[in-house]
Amino acid sequence: MLELVDGSQGFNHPNTSIWSRGRFFGIVLIGMGLVVLLTPLFVKVETQALQIGLVAGIPLVIGFFLVSTFTGTHIDFRNNRFKKYQSVLWFRFGDWQELPKISKAEIVHHTFLKRNVPNGISPTLSLQVTVYKCVLLSEDAKLLVLEFTREKNAILALEKIKVGLGI
Repeated sequence: MLELVDGSQGFNHPNTSIWSRGRFFGIVLIGMGLVVLLTPLFVKVETQALQIGLVAGIPLVIGFFLVSTFTGTHIDFRNNRFKKYQSVLWFRFGDWQELPKISKAEIVHHTFLKRNVPNGISPTLSLQVTVYKCVLLSEDAKLLVLEFTREKNAILALEKIKVGLGI
């Protein structure tokens, strides 16, 4: 996902994949809560509305909390700084750091074989995954790496970052 902030004054890269951390589990919990909440509309139940609300509300609240939690990187071109942040309930927490002079920015793609952990019961699945990384280098030292699942998004991000940094 790309987000250009304030025209060309900043760039935000949130890592909001549904497969990251507990986001998928949060979506599952929200689905479970909605099923419990909507079941009395289709099936006659003897349970009190307060009990249904509590049983549905707890997974809904935990699910929304998990879905709203993600990490990201924000680059402020105007003030020449960046922040790696953690977002909880859509509030971002992180400290600003000065952005050193970026000498080079490039895209690197990394293809690897992703496997689930074999447990002896379920089959071991494997999948070839390609990740596109925008790498910002400062005097031959890696400074920032922004990961994308689509090459098109990585190219767009790199162009916006180059324009913002004047590279």
